[in-house]
Amino acid sequence: MFALRSSASSVLRVAARRPVLSAQVSRFPPKPPAPQHTQSEFDNVASFLEQGDATAPTKFEVEDAPPRAKRGFARSRTESDSNLPTYRLHCHSTRNNTITTFTKDDGSTIAWASGGQQKFKGANRSSYEAGYKCAVAMFDAIAETRSKQGFKLSLFFKGFGEGREAMKTALLGAEGTAIRPLIKRVTDRTPLKIGGTRSKKARRV
Repeated sequence: MFALRSSASSVLRVAARRPVLSAQVSRFPPKPPAPQHTQSEFDNVASFLEQGDATAPTKFEVEDAPPRAKRGFARSRTESDSNLPTYRLHCHSTRNNTITTFTKDDGSTIAWASGGQQKFKGANRSSYEAGYKCAVAMFDAIAETRSKQGFKLSLFFKGFGEGREAMKTALLGAEGTAIRPLIKRVTDRTPLKIGGTRSKKARRV
């Protein structure tokens, strides 16, 4: 009986609060109606989105087309030099001497120069100055042979003496201006020791 009275009282309380809730809801202002866009407004927006930030092309941009790449490649010098023989310039530089040799394609010697031939004695035969003079002497021989017939040139290095660097310096300097265009290949023939026999003991002084 007590449970029925409590449930009835709760129902009456809820029924009494309903008018208050409806009154509070009625206090809020009504929601404004959604704006109705015309077809002309949609057309303006669509045209604006299509244009974006891009500007209209000017007369100069429309008339001038981008440059066209030329077909084919420029004729290289190797095409005209393909039938020329390949002569060889050898530079053998050691701790004791520098030997340079200018040969034909079959290996026959045309000219040669060494530190001893350039009037250097003893340890000076392997010096930088001796190697530089040997390189200049070879350049003169190459220029003289070039005046008689055309040829290509292959450069071969062997050894790590000072004459090697002297040959490079002379070739990249003013003395090698006429020789550089003739060189088509550079090869290092310095042997690398891997294993092998035991080397000779160091000299004691």
